[in-house]
Amino acid sequence: MTSLLAALLLAPTAHAAGYYTSDVGVRAYSRGGAYVAGANDMLALWYNPAALTRLNDGVLTVNAAGVGQSVRFDRADVPGNDLGQFGPIENAAPAYVIPHFGAASGFGLENTTFAIGFYPPYAPDFAYPADGPQRYTLIDTLVIQTFSGLSVAHEFADWVSVGAGVSWNLLIVEQELAVNMVGSTVAEDPDFLEDPDFDVRFGMDGRDPFAIGWNIGVLVEPPSQRWAIGAMVQAPTQFTATGELKADFRDHIWSGSIIQDETAADKAVDFDVRMPLILKGGVLVRPVDGWEVELATVYEGWSSIEQIVLTQVDLQVETSAGTAAITDDIVLPAGYQDTVSIRLGTEWDALDKLTLRAGGMWESTALPTENQGVG
Repeated sequence: MTSLLAALLLAPTAHAAGYYTSDVGVRAYSRGGAYVAGANDMLALWYNPAALTRLNDGVLTVNAAGVGQSVRFDRADVPGNDLGQFGPIENAAPAYVIPHFGAASGFGLENTTFAIGFYPPYAPDFAYPADGPQRYTLIDTLVIQTFSGLSVAHEFADWVSVGAGVSWNLLIVEQELAVNMVGSTVAEDPDFLEDPDFDVRFGMDGRDPFAIGWNIGVLVEPPSQRWAIGAMVQAPTQFTATGELKADFRDHIWSGSIIQDETAADKAVDFDVRMPLILKGGVLVRPVDGWEVELATVYEGWSSIEQIVLTQVDLQVETSAGTAAITDDIVLPAGYQDTVSIRLGTEWDALDKLTLRAGGMWESTALPTENQGVG
């Protein structure tokens, strides 16, 4: 039983979910993320802190967005297996409310601006049926990453602004999936491999409430303001999270007989996540007063994450043959690759109190094709 439970934990056919450092804020998102040279509100904390010099007179910004993602998954049927005939499933999680807020002021200094803000990236929830065909990859997942920080920017010689910020970062990760646990005598029978009577639900949640990050940016803009060039570097952020690993055996066919515990938990597993280096650049032009167009690009160095390893594992399960202890590290393969995105956005002051924005982006994926799935 010990080796069986170890195999259950260490060899699921699931990949770690790909993480996307999404864009931030209603105004920037409406421009397709092309907001590096054109940032003119508190979102400059995220896109380019040098642009805070545009807010020297003082500003208070509050944003809120409901973020959801429509995903439809249709797993291939298993020929000859009555339990392996699958219908489509969809992400059922409601839109997730994400706030952003901040304030900036020059405090009487003509060329220097100070700012403080709170700005989590847009990241939707995912929830699928607990007994759906995707359950061995994902049942539900939630990733929350927030940035709260201070920044300062200074304008030199009416042309060049430089800004830098430091942030306190919070990471919360929750994920649940099922694993089909069958005995060796029936493991070769395909009719058992999709039988929910042999499923065990596993959940993991972890968090790091305090990690430090920083960024630095530059903005070049002549006094005519007909064009601008911006660039930003976001340093990698190292999270060391501690969490809980849970197993629920109550619906398993062996519960109460071979497996004595209804549930088991290890309340102190650790895992490290290194969020990538991010580089942003943008070129903006204003052909006429009240109209601007920006072309931007963003690089994210996701190849730094080859795998995510859960350590300090000590899961104890009481069985009819004694205590089964799972103590090996759990390795979640990632194999991420670097991404590049191209963004194009425009903004037009149509009336004194009406501004129209539009934009779009193309981005390569952090997940190689062989690792893609409902997760």
